[in-house]
Amino acid sequence: MMNLTTLGGVKEYGRNCFLLTNQTTNTRIMLDCGVRNGTPEVYPPITEEIAQSLQAVFISHVHNDHIGALPLLAEKGFHGEVWMSEASLAQFPHIISLSQQKNPDAPLTNLQFRAFPKQTRGMEVSLTKNLHVTWGYSGHMLGSIWYSFRVNEETFFYSGDMALDAPLLVTDRPALRFYDHALIDSGHAAHTMPYKKSIRNIMDALSDPLKPYHVPVNLSGKACDLLFSLYHALPDQMFFIDLTLNEHLRAYLQHSDQMRKERMHEFTDMLQSDRLQLATETKQPGIYLTKQAPFEMTNIQTGIYLDQSSPFYKSHPDRDDLSRILSYIKATQVTFFHSKEQDLAIILKNQTNGGIML
Repeated sequence: MMNLTTLGGVKEYGRNCFLLTNQTTNTRIMLDCGVRNGTPEVYPPITEEIAQSLQAVFISHVHNDHIGALPLLAEKGFHGEVWMSEASLAQFPHIISLSQQKNPDAPLTNLQFRAFPKQTRGMEVSLTKNLHVTWGYSGHMLGSIWYSFRVNEETFFYSGDMALDAPLLVTDRPALRFYDHALIDSGHAAHTMPYKKSIRNIMDALSDPLKPYHVPVNLSGKACDLLFSLYHALPDQMFFIDLTLNEHLRAYLQHSDQMRKERMHEFTDMLQSDRLQLATETKQPGIYLTKQAPFEMTNIQTGIYLDQSSPFYKSHPDRDDLSRILSYIKATQVTFFHSKEQDLAIILKNQTNGGIML
């Protein structure tokens, strides 16, 4: 029987790190290895026993709250394979450089980074005699994927972070629908915010075309989606972005199998347009999607939900999305992650599945 051990990510927003163990087949794997962001960062309780007993680690995507504890895992003695998508692996040289700045003594070179070939998408891959893995795109950011595991005849679904209606990226449906256990992202499921409503609210907050607005973003699928959606919704506005976001957007073209085909023409036109420029300290009216504001301007926070009029942009499943996921992924037991404790209480109150666990 497979057992799930939570090292972080349940009843908290971040530090996503989970163990799957099957003693009958001597299988033990880790799903993501992240920290809770902050000063200081909060790490999962990874011991030498845990690190040295793992067969493999499976990364859903390269956000810090899913990979930030990999240096700790290496320090504790894990020398095995770390699996992810090709697009995630392509982003790792930059991530390793940043990790080494924070943890210069961490033996990251001991980790064996591996990518699933694109042609295996949706196919079952046998990594050992007993461990079989299927993966698909989850829509959350470039390279983000979900996993379906089979150990003997037991099945386990791990959503990673998921976005069902991302305007640029594909979200695949797993072929298998019935699982013994499912671990599902519920990051925004304490409330409901339809995608079109969200964009309308943000447009209302950007109402004056003669003013400069700052929309704070990190390197993420949310930043790319927001830029793409607002660029087409506000055809008279100028848009300004960081160099790192510009490079990240162009990486989409190198992994176009993850993109919605019907959006490709609009996306490439945006990248070539004079309406999209690199941000400078020269004050101009427009919308700045950057990490830091280059000068004083009106700040629009898209990560805070107050009510249905909030300029909030979801990058995780909201309540309706979670219902859609649960209507498709049928599991005897379900565990929700990526929600703060007070939000999880609201989410669980709205669920009637007797197999739902904390």
